[in-house]
Amino acid sequence: MRLSQFSLCFLSVAISSQLYAEEFGPASKEPESSDQTIKLSPIVVTATRTPKTIAEVAGTVQTIQGEEIAQQAGASRKVADVLAQLVPSLAPSSGTTSNYGQTMRGRNVLVMIDGVSQTGSRDVARQLNSISPNMIDHIEVVSGATSIYGSGATGGIINIITKRADKSKPVSFQTKLGLTSADNFRRDSLAYQVGQTASFSHDKMDGFLGVDYTSRGSQFDGNGDRISLSPWQGSTMDTDTLDVNGRLNFNLTDKQSLSFGAQYYNDEQDTEYGPDYSYLQTGTQPSYKAIKGWSLDKQPFTERYAFNTQYQNQDFLGQILNVEAYYRNEKARFVPYGYSKDGVNVKQSQSNVDYAGIRSTVQSDLQVAERDLKLTYGLDYDWEKDHQWADFYTPSHNGLVYTPTGEKQGSGPDTEIQNIGTFVQSDYALTDRLNIQAGVRYQYVQADTDSYLTARNPITLMAADSTDADKFLFNLGAVYELTDAQQVYANFSQGYSYPDVQRVLRDVAAYTLTTSGIAPITVNSYELGWRLNQDDGLNLGLTGFYNTSDKVVQFNADRSVNVVDTDQRIYGAEATVSYPFMENYKVGGTLGYTRGQYKDAADHWHELNAFAVSPVKGTLFAEWNNDEGYGIRAQMQAIKGTDEAYKDDQALKAAGLTDGNSAAEIKGYTTMDVLAHFPVAKGRVDFGVYNVWDKQYKNVFAQQAAVTNGNSLLAIPAEGRTFGLSYTINY
Repeated sequence: MRLSQFSLCFLSVAISSQLYAEEFGPASKEPESSDQTIKLSPIVVTATRTPKTIAEVAGTVQTIQGEEIAQQAGASRKVADVLAQLVPSLAPSSGTTSNYGQTMRGRNVLVMIDGVSQTGSRDVARQLNSISPNMIDHIEVVSGATSIYGSGATGGIINIITKRADKSKPVSFQTKLGLTSADNFRRDSLAYQVGQTASFSHDKMDGFLGVDYTSRGSQFDGNGDRISLSPWQGSTMDTDTLDVNGRLNFNLTDKQSLSFGAQYYNDEQDTEYGPDYSYLQTGTQPSYKAIKGWSLDKQPFTERYAFNTQYQNQDFLGQILNVEAYYRNEKARFVPYGYSKDGVNVKQSQSNVDYAGIRSTVQSDLQVAERDLKLTYGLDYDWEKDHQWADFYTPSHNGLVYTPTGEKQGSGPDTEIQNIGTFVQSDYALTDRLNIQAGVRYQYVQADTDSYLTARNPITLMAADSTDADKFLFNLGAVYELTDAQQVYANFSQGYSYPDVQRVLRDVAAYTLTTSGIAPITVNSYELGWRLNQDDGLNLGLTGFYNTSDKVVQFNADRSVNVVDTDQRIYGAEATVSYPFMENYKVGGTLGYTRGQYKDAADHWHELNAFAVSPVKGTLFAEWNNDEGYGIRAQMQAIKGTDEAYKDDQALKAAGLTDGNSAAEIKGYTTMDVLAHFPVAKGRVDFGVYNVWDKQYKNVFAQQAAVTNGNSLLAIPAEGRTFGLSYTINY
């Protein structure tokens, strides 16, 4: 509490001193020129696969600049933590290695890096744990369903754009050193970060190379207790992360360019502290404390290699041609699951995914009735190969020591997914202020599975199988410019997702691909919004949305998965606001309200649980920055508690019925951070205090995970107060 008072006082003093300086200090200089610089709106490339300003898009879009990311990202924070603070429609971060349950508008999110999908059929939910924040130039967020990139974007798109060469300098470098600590300042609570980038730029060629290494220690909750390893999706404590990114760009001619990008990412855990399983013998509530003595030969990790090449021709038969090819190999190992008592074997699974594809886009500018018509069309193909297995271990020492048995078991069949899609998108200026946008996509999906032994009946061999499906998906939207700074828009768009075949067929007794009910899930999305974007003034956005589908993927407490043929509806509203005043000050916030229901086993509308629909989330911030590089920001995030889905779940059980939507009674919480930066020795120092109030709470993910999995040990407390310090210098 003393520290929170100090932080608030620090903020007050900084603001007061600046007010004094502006009121009584030297008179400000006259501007050198009366001409005002016109600032262009941020560019968004994900909405229509061709560059557009925010003002031109019939939908809710947001660009998060690198400065905002650097401000939010302490040495131990992930991309998921940064986005949860800044994007109103995105659910709160899980605080683990996983972004499972971090939905947008109640639906799944398509995560991309440089326009390349990181989300395939086999979804290990680690897309936001696949790049260091220090490697990111900016992030583009499109809320709402879209089919323009194919499967997965039923809730929206997050496109992470990596850093590029600094073309203003022939050679440039950046060095970053970071340190994060719990408020006990113990050596084993520290996180260290070292980052180095280098770039060069010439007329015909430029390149970038970045390396970022972070070593995290243990984590401690608001009571000062060491946080336990989560025995489901894993934890970020005691992990080492290495991220290497590189890109070469060749200007072949004035109109043609070719670039090559590559990434290696490895996030690996090495901890001595495991969960406290003693409650299983005593019949009491878990302590949630970490117990020393954890011994496992292969601890959880995420490892990925990614390559992509992009070719652009700005005069291809009078059109703009973009062709992109990519390949990704990703390995993910999980925490052993299924512990009940010593001597009873448990499984630890690992997933290997290969993903490759090619994407082509052509943009043509035409004139129809003396009005501009932009046509964007293209052809996409991607291929995915999924392989997952489980190693058996014999636990001892109350679930702390795991001895490998040498036995392996398949975790679902080896699966191959192929997608072929073609689309055409139009943008027509009906009047000087009204644009109409419409498009259609045809998508064909084929899934093939090898023969396999089921997990629940490992003596039953299921035959190889194959299935396919195709869909037409449509969108129609309009943008009307009320003034040069504000627009209203309306949009209808269809998106789809293909269920995780391997996961659906993993924990079953006798399913095949054909009998499992697997089919593409189409989402119909509607939104109506208004936005005001003033270059040096008020920025405000308001959006109402509604989306529907006729199928639901449900995860059950016994780890089985069902694709249920039932209606689902989700609706809500979101708002963003920021207002600069007195030259150097800005205040603002976000609000995301989402509700959703599905038709349950009793054919009643039943509230969706917190993994599907985020509770109400709101943020507030106040910041001060000056031209000399000094700045401070105080920000709060509040999650509203909810018991609506829990009550519906209890009523269904009282009627003697059940389904896969087990819901937790979510308890709300509020956290506050104070972030500051200032120049030192030609560089910049960033300092942050996260969870200033040292709040003891359990985040939404932890509360819902305990109920969904029937394991109260998963309701692990979140981190308490932490401090972050970093130094960055460009030269």
